[in-house]
Amino acid sequence: MKKLPAALALVTLAVSTLAASGCSVIKYESEQTAGSEVYFEERLRSRIDMPLQDVQEATVEAYRHFGVGITKTASDQLSGVVQGILANGKGADTELSSISPMQTEVSIKVGDGDIYISRRILEEIKRSLKRPSPEPPS
Repeated sequence: MKKLPAALALVTLAVSTLAASGCSVIKYESEQTAGSEVYFEERLRSRIDMPLQDVQEATVEAYRHFGVGITKTASDQLSGVVQGILANGKGADTELSSISPMQTEVSIKVGDGDIYISRRILEEIKRSLKRPSPEPPS
């Protein structure tokens, strides 16, 4: 059996260490597709095939759905942010980045990296985007 080159062995060790430390998925930025989730450096990241402004509004709706006290909301055509405080005192921070006119990257961090609450917020953002818009009064 041939020995692995030192560089390959080092990469294998690094990936094993990261996996054991709680990183649930490791992907290169170019490999991330819409709908996939990456949890890295205490942030849950996902791409959504919707314009940034729609995702910003859905994020505010998700915070309100869970009763999160919103402390900051801001956006422009390239980025957005929604921040708040949960009842348990943990901070919630959602950052949005426009990848293209019809794709937005969502990055969520709750407290010191609570993946479970981050996932619930992401799921609610996606649910809010699927709800039909209310009809204007006639």
